[in-house]
Amino acid sequence: MTKSQIPVCEYLFRRIASLGIRHIFGVPGDFNRMSSDNVTILDHVYAVPELEWLGCCNELNAAYGTDGYARVRELPGVLLTTYEVGELSAMNGVAGAYAVRAGMIHIVGMTSRQVQKQRPLIHHTFEPNMDHTIYMQMSAPIRNSHTFLVNEEKSTADIDRVTEDCVKSRLPLYIFIPMDVPSISVPLSALDKPLDLEIKNDEEIESKILGMVLNAISRAMNPSIPVDALTIRHSGRELVHELADLPQFPTFSCPLSKGIINENIPYCMGVYSVNGTVISLGSMEALETSDLIINTGTLQTDSDTGGFTRKIPEKKAILLEHDKCVILGEEFPNIHFLPVLRRLVKNLKAKAGHFNLPAIRVNFSLPCQFGMFDATFPPRSRAITSTFWSAIGFSVEAYLGACVATREMKHPSRVILIVGDGSLQISVQDIGTCIRFGFKPIILLVNNNGYSIERAIRGAELSYNGINSNWDHQQLLSFFGARPDTALESILGKEALNEAENISLIELFFSPFDYHWRLATQVSNTLDRLLEKQEKFN
Repeated sequence: MTKSQIPVCEYLFRRIASLGIRHIFGVPGDFNRMSSDNVTILDHVYAVPELEWLGCCNELNAAYGTDGYARVRELPGVLLTTYEVGELSAMNGVAGAYAVRAGMIHIVGMTSRQVQKQRPLIHHTFEPNMDHTIYMQMSAPIRNSHTFLVNEEKSTADIDRVTEDCVKSRLPLYIFIPMDVPSISVPLSALDKPLDLEIKNDEEIESKILGMVLNAISRAMNPSIPVDALTIRHSGRELVHELADLPQFPTFSCPLSKGIINENIPYCMGVYSVNGTVISLGSMEALETSDLIINTGTLQTDSDTGGFTRKIPEKKAILLEHDKCVILGEEFPNIHFLPVLRRLVKNLKAKAGHFNLPAIRVNFSLPCQFGMFDATFPPRSRAITSTFWSAIGFSVEAYLGACVATREMKHPSRVILIVGDGSLQISVQDIGTCIRFGFKPIILLVNNNGYSIERAIRGAELSYNGINSNWDHQQLLSFFGARPDTALESILGKEALNEAENISLIELFFSPFDYHWRLATQVSNTLDRLLEKQEKFN
């Protein structure tokens, strides 16, 4: 290898580092730490000084951690697993990232190209003459793009193509690397070509949309702005702050975007969802009686719409989405909201004096899942939830990813995990990883003796909603304990806890049937809507 060349895997990790990513999550396995020349995929991680390896206890946990990292950094997270047993274990976490558009780059170490041609019955396969790429086909529905690095001439272009796609779409990509490929030489000069990360729309259509939006705003007497989850996923946080600050229209977050808006400003109305996760009546009316509703980063899931009970009439709505914009009922496909939002903010800045509507102050209660929406967050806080994908065990690993991201950003924030005892038992292992890497989160453990969310759905007193409740959580780590005879306030007020110099765990004891009323309502709403759809189908 000459000075003008570079190993293809080092090229890959340099490209990853160029995005601002600083950690690789994963689990070491035979096909990501074996190679024909004894220099493996994992070795090339260490060849890039900006990157650090963050080893997790299993691949599913690592995928959840990658998701949490991506949500806080607002960059794709990177996951590295081994062929079959690792990649399949991670798939649930990758699918969850797809569902909420948390960008993820999943790198899979595979059998060598020669072995793939010969098709021997080696470990991680299950029948003679089996196609070694069969698992690649399994991940097709949960990825937006992929590359199989077998063509040496195209490898750098393929890496660039899928990386650009992941950044723009915020959907998972897969990079499959045979074990004889990591050290193949590619031109170093390929790194000189910058990645094309800019989202571009048809300029003529985009200008038409902008004109329609500005015209609608100029005529509106009572507009409002609900800010949805995809605004965060596509790094629109600062833009939407500017959009809200300029005219000071009543502004709402949604269940999946809670924390994106400073909840201490007078024109922040709280969280809008309706019924299953309803805010106070006055705040709901403030949005639903608006004559113009500008909904940015729309993601209309059952979790975000109160079981599909959201009431935003199409004729007075501007829906700015990742794959289309709908302006007062007129749909413009293949238009991404982010460039539109940039131009909208720029134009409103130029006309800032034209918008001086008084802020509406409304007393409200907010939607952690269901109960956490009643909390008012301090400025610059954010919430990470798996309400939509609803994978039990996600939160423990997402908080690990959030800890990693917060450290990278050199932000003084602390990470607080609120987790139930059932969820904790799914993915408890990586609390040890937090201790290993010196993270110091606060863990609030809700001990309600089982799966209360499942009790709310069906079988409240049946045994299938129970778990082994004899875990001694007091032995997980040194912490400040909150027993039933200890006032929670006295624990939260302790100076050592507030300084967060150590990882801390507080155990809160609840009845197995103590679940939030919003949960029961949303379950009912969602089931009713599904039954209605089924009846129409029949």
